[in-house]
Amino acid sequence: MASANRAFPFELNLFSPKFYSALQLFSQSADRLHMAALHRMPALASVYPVPTLQANRNALSPDVWLSGSSAVITQLRSQIHRIAPHFRTALLTGERGCGEVAAAHILHQLSPRSQYPFVELTPASAEVRFDAQRRIPSVSSEGMFYLPRPERLSPDAQAALLRLLRERGSQAPRIVAFAERGLRPLVATNGFSAELADSLGALRISLPSLRERSEDIPEPLTQLLKDFASASGRTPPQLAPDLLDAARDLPWPGNFLQLQSAVEGLMEHTDQPLLHASDLQSVLGAVPPAPPVDRTEVRMISLDDVIQEHIRAVLYACNGNKLRTADILGISRSTLYRMLEAQAAHATPPHALEKLQMRG
Repeated sequence: MASANRAFPFELNLFSPKFYSALQLFSQSADRLHMAALHRMPALASVYPVPTLQANRNALSPDVWLSGSSAVITQLRSQIHRIAPHFRTALLTGERGCGEVAAAHILHQLSPRSQYPFVELTPASAEVRFDAQRRIPSVSSEGMFYLPRPERLSPDAQAALLRLLRERGSQAPRIVAFAERGLRPLVATNGFSAELADSLGALRISLPSLRERSEDIPEPLTQLLKDFASASGRTPPQLAPDLLDAARDLPWPGNFLQLQSAVEGLMEHTDQPLLHASDLQSVLGAVPPAPPVDRTEVRMISLDDVIQEHIRAVLYACNGNKLRTADILGISRSTLYRMLEAQAAHATPPHALEKLQMRG
C-alpha cells in the first residue's frame, strides 16, 4: 500500500476532488513501481511480497462460501459445476464482498487449467505483465487471470487481453472478471473497450448477496467461528438459537466481509462457551439497518459527499475496524484517521452509521 505521509506542494481540502485524485495517483504510481521492481528482480518478492486477496488471512474459503442448502446457492453450485470445465471467460456480478474471489477460485479449481496458477491481475500488475511495447508474454504457465477491478485497467492492458483471447484461443488462461453491475455500463461511462466487455460478458454469473440467502447464514457463520478458533488455538464457542435467528434477520450490507469481521469480534471480545444474540449485537453495535439504495437513481450530490458516504459505508461493513477499512479503500490508516477527523470537523449531526463503536 502506498504511504500517504507525503508533502503536497499545494493546499488541499481532505475531501476535495483534487485531494482524492492526487491520493489515487500516488497510490497507483507506487503500485506500478513496486510491480516493476519485482518484475525485474524476482528475489525481492520474498522480502516485499505483493499484497493479494489470496494472501489475506481473512480470505474467504470457497467451501465456506458455497455452504448452505438454500435454493439460490444450490442453483449457483449447479451452474458453476456445469460451466467450469468448458468456459474461457466469465463475468461475475453482484455486490462486492458477496464471495466473488471464492467463486473465481472454484471456477479455476474445476477448469481444465487447474494445474496452473491462479493469478489476480490488478491494474498495477497488468501494466507490468502487458508492457509498453504491448507484448503478450508467455502465458502457458498461467491457469486463470482474475480481474477484481476491470474498470481500472488501462487501454493498453485491455487491448493486450483481447489479443490474448484472439491469438491463444483455448490455450489462453481462463479469464474471470468481477463488476458489480456488469461491464456494459463502463463502456458508456468509463471508456471501457466494448469488444472486451462483450468477450468477458459472454458468460455471466450472478452472485447472491448474503441477505438473499439468509437461511444459509448459520452454516458459514459456524464454519468461520471454527476456522478462527482453530487458527488461534481455541475451542469454538457454541451458538445459541437466538444468535442464529438474529444473524438471519440482519441485512449484512457488507456481505461476507462483514460476517468475517463479526466473527473476529466475537472471538476477540468474549471467551464464553455459549454465545447469544446480545453478544452479536455488542459486536455489530446498535445500528439500525441502512435503507436500501436504488442504484439506478442518480443522486444529485457532490463528489465530497460521495467520498464521505463511501468511507462511512466501508467502515460500517468492517464493523468499525479501521485497519481493514483502510486496506479496502487502498489508503494508509493514518490517512483514514485524517479523513475521519476532517469529516467530523465539518459534519452535520452524526449519521446512524457513525454510532458504531470503532475498533482502531
